[in-house]
Amino acid sequence: MPPTWDQIQRAAYERWERREWAHGADREDWAAAEMDVAHQLDYRAAAEYPLAADELVVVGSRPRPACRFCERSAPRAKFSRPRPIVPEVVAPTMLATAEICDECHEQFAGSIDADFGRFWQSLAAEGGEAPATVPVGAYKAMVRMAVAVMPPRELQHFTDTIEWVGNPDHEFDGTLFSGIACLAYRTRHPYGAPWVALSRRIDADAPLPYAIFAMAWGRTVVEVAPPLCAKDQDHDGVALRPRGRSFTTGFGREMAAAESRVLPLEVVERPRRRRMRLFA
Repeated sequence: MPPTWDQIQRAAYERWERREWAHGADREDWAAAEMDVAHQLDYRAAAEYPLAADELVVVGSRPRPACRFCERSAPRAKFSRPRPIVPEVVAPTMLATAEICDECHEQFAGSIDADFGRFWQSLAAEGGEAPATVPVGAYKAMVRMAVAVMPPRELQHFTDTIEWVGNPDHEFDGTLFSGIACLAYRTRHPYGAPWVALSRRIDADAPLPYAIFAMAWGRTVVEVAPPLCAKDQDHDGVALRPRGRSFTTGFGREMAAAESRVLPLEVVERPRRRRMRLFA
């Protein structure tokens, strides 16, 4: 549902008030208000967690855990301890999941989570060269995080997504998911505390991804839509991606929207095999 002119005007005026009635940013206020109001009309929060806390927060803690990725439960699979949802290569966090087995954790840690760690470091580096694309492995890692924080009732819509995340062979995924992208933001001021969030689409017919996952740490925010969702089947052939948000930080005259970039999925194809000549 697109926002009305009155809704955008009201939100833009409220931004102007929060900026202590400072002039010179009316266009930014309007653009940021339009994005944020549109997101509020299209989505509702499905899960929100801080990454820094006084005590460990465990998602999916229950007497007999089952892995969300391989679907095995104890004793067929081993669950030695809750595992961090955000890869440890990024930073230590206080958010963990009890619903990933040791084997799946080790598989992801040595592959897609390592890819995400390198991608995140290139995004967060001050003054460094920003990446032009998002590696398939890094995208899969962000989708894995989305699955880890997802409410159990939503998992039924993402069976194909979960199978895709667990498939280590993703050399052709860039061509299969043409149009998919990661939205990367650099905020004006760092967030006081890092966080992750999952949003769920309200209107079933809206040409928008059913779910959006976002992660914020310092001045960096990434936002992706998990692919292959059953709720998105009516939109096959359409590249569904988040519309974008302002991710405004700061107070008073220092308040400002984030700078954003669209990073398409990296296309990496297997090298073609050379044909052997049978006869000279």
